[in-house]
Amino acid sequence: MLDWLTARVGYDASALKLGEVLAVNPGGEIVWRKERPVVVRGSYESSVLVGRGSSTSDMRESAERSGFLVSSDSLWISGNPVKFLQGHNVFGPPASSLGSLIRSVIRKLPDGVKPPDADSELWASMHASRCDLNVMVDLERHASVHEWLRDVGSISRTRHGRPMVSGATVTWGKGSRRWSLVAYCKFCELAAHPFADVGINERLREFVEGQVRLEVRLHGLELKGRGVPDESWLWEYFERVEIGGLEMESLKAGRPALRPVVELCFGEWMSGKDVGCVLPRRTFYKYRREIIESTGIDISIPRCEQELAVEKAHFDVEYLRQHEVKSIPEGLQQFLFRPDKCPAYSF
Repeated sequence: MLDWLTARVGYDASALKLGEVLAVNPGGEIVWRKERPVVVRGSYESSVLVGRGSSTSDMRESAERSGFLVSSDSLWISGNPVKFLQGHNVFGPPASSLGSLIRSVIRKLPDGVKPPDADSELWASMHASRCDLNVMVDLERHASVHEWLRDVGSISRTRHGRPMVSGATVTWGKGSRRWSLVAYCKFCELAAHPFADVGINERLREFVEGQVRLEVRLHGLELKGRGVPDESWLWEYFERVEIGGLEMESLKAGRPALRPVVELCFGEWMSGKDVGCVLPRRTFYKYRREIIESTGIDISIPRCEQELAVEKAHFDVEYLRQHEVKSIPEGLQQFLFRPDKCPAYSF
């Protein structure tokens, strides 16, 4: 499903009333000014940012070619359209429904923000600068999800280097201007950020209990010329994740330098020693935290066990694809937004 979109959309935003951020020099003159997007909350307390942006040449060309709406002052929108429309993003319409999702969001905007041509039967041209796509993979048990996240956080890397591990979330390429990947436990996220209706939240949690969420975040440089967004793109990027051993040299490459005393502790662990038996408890856990933040390696787990995790991780893309969740139980269908058919958008 589509999980986030930041884009200029061809609706007319010329009359949109926005605040401004100003920079004023000591003499009282305005150095620069920038319009500030407004936060719009939907029926489910989920929000999107709405602002104004100039249409691009690609937007104007697609409008001319396909009869799409376009305005020189186009609407700018950023947020999770699925969550805005149905209140949760556990599951949702496919990414191919992008145009219909955005049209539905625009038509639900309140007066004063809603563009005058929001109810037009014409589709709006679009230029995206960020698009997040995700899938859920069934690992059968909640414990398996955390084992999988721990293992791949320890033994994987991309061209960006080792992933960042934070709790039950593993991120490859964090901060990249082109693409990044995220894997996390949706079951735990729904506990930390529950749906407003407790009963619905528990039903959604029960559905995702043994599932891991995989997500690719694509930015403008990566989106240009890609064509219609599709969840299959995610697997293309997960194929770039490499699974390997724990060689010292590969761990040193591309990671922040550890403090000398922590580097010494890490070296001892790499040589096979149980450093937890040597260091004072508080010191050990302090060093452990620093090493996890730098390398993604957990020194509380013996090196030999982490090397065996290559087999346990089931990181093979074909294995993950075979276990992708593609159907929603009949009892949860009522919580799925069903969009109209829309044209094939290309960024």
